[in-house]
Amino acid sequence: MAEPLNIRHSLLGKLLVVMLAPTFLFLTIISFYFYFQARASLEDEMARRLIGLARSAAGQVDATQVFAFLPGDEATRSYRSVRDKLALLAETNDVRRVYVADFEHKVIFTTERQGEIGEKMYHLAGHRREVKRVRQGRAVASTMFSGADGEMYLAGYAPLLLDGEVVAMVGVDADVRFFGRLRAIRLNLVLISLASLLAFAITGIIFARRLANPLRRLARSAARIGEGNYETEIAEQTGDEIELLAVTLNDMRKSIVEREREMHMMQRGIAHEVRNPLGGMELYCGILSDELRDRQDLIQHVRKIEREIRVLGQVVNEFLDFTRDHVPDVRRVDLHEFFAELMMEYAGRCEKQGIQLIKDIAPDLNAAFFDPDLMRRVLHNLLLNAVQSMLEGGRLEVTVGRAGHDLRISITDTGRGIATENLENVFSPFYTTKEKGTGLGLPFARKIVEGHGGDLKLQSEVGRGTGIVIRLPQPESEES
Repeated sequence: MAEPLNIRHSLLGKLLVVMLAPTFLFLTIISFYFYFQARASLEDEMARRLIGLARSAAGQVDATQVFAFLPGDEATRSYRSVRDKLALLAETNDVRRVYVADFEHKVIFTTERQGEIGEKMYHLAGHRREVKRVRQGRAVASTMFSGADGEMYLAGYAPLLLDGEVVAMVGVDADVRFFGRLRAIRLNLVLISLASLLAFAITGIIFARRLANPLRRLARSAARIGEGNYETEIAEQTGDEIELLAVTLNDMRKSIVEREREMHMMQRGIAHEVRNPLGGMELYCGILSDELRDRQDLIQHVRKIEREIRVLGQVVNEFLDFTRDHVPDVRRVDLHEFFAELMMEYAGRCEKQGIQLIKDIAPDLNAAFFDPDLMRRVLHNLLLNAVQSMLEGGRLEVTVGRAGHDLRISITDTGRGIATENLENVFSPFYTTKEKGTGLGLPFARKIVEGHGGDLKLQSEVGRGTGIVIRLPQPESEES
């Protein structure tokens, strides 16, 4: 019987990996790409706007006037007048503040009511490159930065000129409101990616199952063919390569059936053709024996020929028996009576060879269901092998019991055993380690047991003996 395949990596798992891994990578790259593209575009647009506002504010600031302000002038009318004018610009353009700072990062003027002249603006320390460009007379925008309130801001800077020279810088800060929208976009992209992955996973699972299930059925059909069941039709109507594979397997099954039929016919024909002349040879040996009854020296040769003819006839009969299909006639069998008759046939021979013959039937087991004629031949083969392996005596034990719902028959001997390298071949037809033997006994036994739906297993060790276990399925009740 074919051993089940240990599938370490299922088709479903492979398809999911093949489909989901590239999809996940693609969606991740696309999500990051759109997110950073949107962020860069919005940031550039806002930077241009803030630079324009910073230039506009620089055009409205009188450098001589703002440099005249000293710490403490924040409450003066002139300071409030400039602040109100620039605050209107900030409010109109929806920015947080407008301020003038020197290149030591100190406030000269600011629209913030709580801001003080001479106050240090620490965020400018992080914008050294932008400050340097403003000092060179260029208007620039900063990168996004986090304010004291934890919000993200962007700043535009423009130079403040006095007599054509850059004396300070005008800054316009605005909160990056689009950053919240970017976060929402990023969350939406993540959710879309997860939903897409889930859709791909569901599609992959459905596709893999529709692909794997027919393949599993084909594998089971191939296993049945390997076990010798050629009757079941293989049909998979998928309209693709799987159907082509099924058709090919079905053609193979039919070819095997045809070859098996031809082989059996040829084997039986050869066996019959051999047996017919053997019958003639045996007849003529009998005639020759009658004619040579007074020549005892020649009669011995005829007797040897007759013995070899009988051996050859036995081989032919066993071969024909092996190739014949045996359908078990399963019926209720009294186990005590069955095994008593069987063991009685071997009692005399075992006693003669010094073999201790033991029979052990479970006390609660009186009857079982199998074909007694076929199983008697199976057990004869097995017991004969055991007896022949203990020419110098030993122990032969037959144990009958239950194994779940099965009948379990165990035959163990203390004979010479079978070498490990020969164990794989003992069930091959015509393989034998005996000087005289057909090599069909064990294959025939296994064939009959499997015909009952059971199994036959053998264990052996050189010098310690052989053990054979037969399991025959039993009905749950006698009525069934």
